[in-house]
Amino acid sequence: MISGLIILDKQTGPTSFDCVEQVKKIFGVKKAGHTGTLDPKVTGVLLILLGEARKLAPLFDKLNKTYLGVMHLHKEVEKEKLEEVLKKFRGEIIQIPPVRSRVKRVARKRTIYKLEIKKIEGRDITMFIECEHGTYIRKLFYDIGEELGCGAHMKYLRRTAVDGFKEEESVDLERLKKEREKCLIRNAEIISKLKISKISLKKEEEKKVENGVPIILKKTDKFIQGEKIAIFVENTLRAIGIVEKNKIKIDRVLKID
Repeated sequence: MISGLIILDKQTGPTSFDCVEQVKKIFGVKKAGHTGTLDPKVTGVLLILLGEARKLAPLFDKLNKTYLGVMHLHKEVEKEKLEEVLKKFRGEIIQIPPVRSRVKRVARKRTIYKLEIKKIEGRDITMFIECEHGTYIRKLFYDIGEELGCGAHMKYLRRTAVDGFKEEESVDLERLKKEREKCLIRNAEIISKLKISKISLKKEEEKKVENGVPIILKKTDKFIQGEKIAIFVENTLRAIGIVEKNKIKIDRVLKID
């Protein structure tokens, strides 16, 4: 049974759904899904979960993202003015999703951790952005243009990382076809990359996990209430649980061959 993660280097053109379908064909699996949609014209890191690893998708929901984008200004603006305006968009901002977004268009808070100018070529401003999940970069550039009083739009965008999953590890579809197994990140490594707390159980406890029986914690177990825990049985990821008082409640069970 194939289960794991592909860090795909999405190219311009196909939708995120198209990419998932192509990866499914390469691996010959029936089920796969992506975390964090990229628009057709946007390139870069697209995380695709195969098989049972799809059950790990909620662990990816709140990961920070980094981007390299080009903001095209509709009029010339002095660098000093641009720098001054960018200060207003660092830290916590209020953003209303764009009209074509799939979420409700209400004002919401998002945090921009880094917003740096990398290059200026005429009215094209290349920028590095590190931000909270759910931030719309196209709308961020539009709002900066409005604040500048000249207008702006997104000319180019590439996602360079999703938290600890970076473009240096990504593979395009052509390489994936040639080095299929080498490119697959297994479930245990996914958990390590996400820095999820782990608990290891003995083989005789496996049936209880499969049947959803909560795991009673020992006094020596130092977990946080509400924390998500990866449950292993003999080095194999078998479930994801959530800490509730003195136990781990089974949330999702992963099947094995």
